Amino acid sequence: MRHPILSGSGYKLYILILFIIAIIHSLVLFFYYGFPIAISITDSLAYNTFFGVLAPGLWYIVTFASLSKDDLSLAGTHIGAAVITVVMWSSLSSFIVGLIFSENRDYQEFLDDSYIWRLIIGVLYYSITVLIFYLIKYYQDMQERLNKELELQNLLKDSELRMLKSQINPHFIFNSLNSISALTISKAETAREMVIKLSEFLRYSLGKDSVEMNPLEQEIQNVSLYLDIEKIRFGSKLNFEKEIDEACQEVEVPNLILQPLFENAIKYGVYESIDQVTIRLKCDTDEDMLHILITNNYDKDAMPAKGEGIGLESVRKRLSLVYGRNDLLEVDQTDNEFSVTMKIPVKQNSDEEN
Repeated sequence: MRHPILSGSGYKLYILILFIIAIIHSLVLFFYYGFPIAISITDSLAYNTFFGVLAPGLWYIVTFASLSKDDLSLAGTHIGAAVITVVMWSSLSSFIVGLIFSENRDYQEFLDDSYIWRLIIGVLYYSITVLIFYLIKYYQDMQERLNKELELQNLLKDSELRMLKSQINPHFIFNSLNSISALTISKAETAREMVIKLSEFLRYSLGKDSVEMNPLEQEIQNVSLYLDIEKIRFGSKLNFEKEIDEACQEVEVPNLILQPLFENAIKYGVYESIDQVTIRLKCDTDEDMLHILITNNYDKDAMPAKGEGIGLESVRKRLSLVYGRNDLLEVDQTDNEFSVTMKIPVKQNSDEEN
C-alpha cells in the first residue's frame, strides 16, 4: 500500500505542516516564556524535527495493526508503540537541547519542569498522526475496492459483449448455409457465388471480432455484403435502398451492430412475404447523436417465423453496455411497415477516441 508521505508528493504537505508547527512552537517559547530567540528556535527544531523523522514510521504500525481483528490486540499495539515513540522522542530531544544549552540554568529548569507536559504533547502528536494515517488508509482501501469493482465490471461488460456477438455470428452462418444448401442442386453456380460472398463476409466479421468500434461506413459495407448474399436466394423479391449523409460515414458504432437488424428485416419481412420487400436504411446526424432508421414493409397476413429473439434484444443490450443508456433503440410497427430507430451518441464516441 502506498505510503502517504514517502511516495508521491505527500512529503511537501507534511514538511509544510511541520514548518508551521515549528514556528508556533518557537513563538510560544519566545513570547510567552521569554526565552532568547536562539533557544526558542533550537528547542522547536529539535523536538519537531525528531518527531518529523519518527512519524512516517507510524504508517507501518497502522498498517500492521489493521491486520488484527482483535480490538484488545489493536489497543495493545498502539499503546506499546505510543509509549516507545513518545518516550524516545521526548528523552532524546531533551538530551540534545539540554546538552546545547547546558549552561543556561533557567532553560535547564524549564526542561525538567516541562518534561511531563512534553510527554502529554507527544501522546497528542502520536494520536493525531495515527488518526490521520487511519483516515488515509481508509481512503486508499476504498479507492482500491472501487478500482477492483470497476475492473470487474469492465471484465463482465467485455464478457457479455462477446457473448452477444457470439450469438449473432452463428445465427447468420446457419441461415446462409441453409440458403446455399437449397441452391446447390438447382442453381450450382449461384450457390458457388454465394459461398464466395459468405467467405468475404466471415473474413470481415471474424477479423473485427476483437474490435469493439468501427466506422459506420464499414458496417454499411458489411451489411451490403450480407444483403448481396440474401439477394442471390431471393432475387427481385428483396430490394435495398439507402440514404446516408456524408457526415455519418466516419462516426464509430459498435461492430456488427447493424447485422441483427437486417437479419430481423429479412426473417420477418422477406421470408414471409410473396411480394417485393424493400429494406430502407437512412442515416443523419447532429451535434449530439447519430440517427439510424431501418424500415421494411411486410405482409401483415403472413404468420411470422418463430425465432430465438436474439436480434433486437442483443442490439438493445449491446447499446446499453457500451453507452450506459437504455433509450437508444426504438421499435415501431404499423399494419404494413416495421421500423427500427437506433441512436448513437456522437460526443461519447469522440471522448472514447481521445
